[in-house]
Amino acid sequence: MRVLKLAPLAGVLVLSAALSACCLIPKAPPAPEPVPANSPFGALETLVGKTWRSVPVGEGEGGPADVSRWSRDLGGRVLVNRHMLEDGSYGGVTYVYENAQTGSLDYVYVTSGGFHTSGSFELGEDGSWTAEEEVTGHETITRVRSTGRITPDGQMAMTSEYFANGEWMPGRNVVYGPTTQALPELSGRSKK
Repeated sequence: MRVLKLAPLAGVLVLSAALSACCLIPKAPPAPEPVPANSPFGALETLVGKTWRSVPVGEGEGGPADVSRWSRDLGGRVLVNRHMLEDGSYGGVTYVYENAQTGSLDYVYVTSGGFHTSGSFELGEDGSWTAEEEVTGHETITRVRSTGRITPDGQMAMTSEYFANGEWMPGRNVVYGPTTQALPELSGRSKK
């Protein structure tokens, strides 16, 4: 059993460090990493430090919402996106970095579905970003193209296409809004 010591200070009792060590006093979240000078990430920087929740757009766009959290790592040299479907059935992590050899903005995406992708982002003059990626280990999809942008009302709009069975077909069309929701936990049942 841990004993907490109380120390008088100007007539007020102050709990010792033992109280905060046992987590009764919430700790402040760590300060966000500053945006590095000359960041190569362009409009993707606007996603960092926020959690986003998807809302399907258009007919046929259903299924569980996607919850996505963007952060920086390695001193701001890498952007990390962790996402999970709200029902916990699928998730993935994307690492975005500037390729030192080519100067391109490359990424790798690792999924709970047993496949992974790699590709490059192109940043548009209008603040949009496009990506095309090669898919490895998926049963039918071999490539994905997507476009994203921040809308005037602060949402993130995303559209995608999938290349499967020799042809491009529509993918998802969703809008993400900022949320305070925590990332869901992976449930163990994952789909490709």
